[in-house]
Amino acid sequence: MLNILHAEWQKMVGNRWTIGLLLWVFPVGALAFVVGMSLMALLSPTARDNLYIIPWTEAFLVPWRFVNNPFGLMFLLGFTAVTFAGEYQWGTWKNIVTRQQRTLLIMAKFTNLGALILIAFILTSLIFGGGFGIFSLIADVPYEPAATGEIVQEFLRDYALETALAFISIIITAVYAALAAIVMQSILGGTLVGIGFSLIDPLIFGMIWWWANLFNTVSVLHLGRISLFYNIENIKSWIRDDQAVATLESAFQTFNKAAPIDSIGFSMLALAVWLLGGVGLVLYLFQRQDITT
Repeated sequence: MLNILHAEWQKMVGNRWTIGLLLWVFPVGALAFVVGMSLMALLSPTARDNLYIIPWTEAFLVPWRFVNNPFGLMFLLGFTAVTFAGEYQWGTWKNIVTRQQRTLLIMAKFTNLGALILIAFILTSLIFGGGFGIFSLIADVPYEPAATGEIVQEFLRDYALETALAFISIIITAVYAALAAIVMQSILGGTLVGIGFSLIDPLIFGMIWWWANLFNTVSVLHLGRISLFYNIENIKSWIRDDQAVATLESAFQTFNKAAPIDSIGFSMLALAVWLLGGVGLVLYLFQRQDITT
C-alpha cells in the first residue's frame, strides 16, 4: 500500500502544471496578495492609512471559509477530475491496474488528494493570517485581539472546527466529482458535475419546500435533513451554540409543525453516509469497468 501511495503522490505532484494551476494557486495567490498589499502600503501613505486589518482570529479562518465558494471549488474539483478522468483520457489506467488492486489504487488517489488539499489550505491560511500581521506592523496598529489563553483556546477550537468541516465538505464533493469523472470518463464532465452538486446542495431547501407546498405534505420536508449543507451547519451550531440549527423551522411552521431537533450524532452519521456511500459507488463502478483493453 505504501508503494502505491508513493507512486500516486509522485504522479500528482509531478504533474506540475496541473497541480500548480489548480491547487498551489491558493497559497501562491495568498502570497501575491500579501506582497502586493504590503508594497502598496509601504509606498503609499494613503494606502497605508486605508489598510483594513481584520482580527487574527478571523484572518486565519478566511481561506477555509472561501474553500466552499463556487469559484474556489472550481479549482479543487478540476484537480479531482484530472486525477481520476485524466487516466482515461491519457490511456494510462490500463498500464497500472493490471499490476495493482483497483481498490488500493482508488483509495491511494483519495488519500493523496485529501493530503494535498489539506497542505495547500493550511499554507494558504498561514500566509493569509501572517499577512494581516504584516499589515498591522506597517500600519502601526495592534493585531487584535490580544492572545490571551482563553482567546487562543477559543481560536484553536474554531480553527479545528472550520478546518475539519470544510475539509469534509471538500472531500465529499470531490468524491462525487470523481464518481462523475469515472462514469463519464471526462475531466470536464467530472468538474461540472462536482460544481453542480456543490451549487444545488444549499438550494435544496427551497426546492423541497416548494415540493411540500405543491403536494401539501409535510413529510417531504424531512428530505432537507439529509443535505450536506444542513448537516455541516447543524454540527457548527451544536458546537458553537449548543443547539440545533434553525434552518428548517420556518418550513415546518408553514404546516404548523415543529421542526425536528437533529443531534450532532445524527449529522455526523449523515456525513459519514455521504462519504462512505460515494466512495463505495466509486469502488463498485470502477471494479466493474473494463479498462484494460
